[in-house]
Amino acid sequence: MVRDGQHVFNEVVRQYLRRVEFAADGYAQVIPLPGFGGAEVVADPRRGFGQPTFVRGGARVEDVIGLFLAGETLVDDSAEFGVPMSELEDALRVAAARHAA
Repeated sequence: MVRDGQHVFNEVVRQYLRRVEFAADGYAQVIPLPGFGGAEVVADPRRGFGQPTFVRGGARVEDVIGLFLAGETLVDDSAEFGVPMSELEDALRVAAARHAA
């Protein structure tokens, strides 16, 4: 429903939905999460109980950031979880920005 002159950006939504993988039952199965810069992060109920998960390495974003905050280096995190360093840096920037807000 459109209210107060607001418009739905059909093309923007359509382009985003093209990236969503749907299961045989028609429900979304893998949803790419925007806002992580160059890091490929998805919500997939088959991995990490649907929590944000790195595509490469398969680790939950929360676990990787938690290990870093516990004192591990990004090099160690990358080796432990199989997530590229550049993606770890992107995820940390997102977490820091959300924490600062």
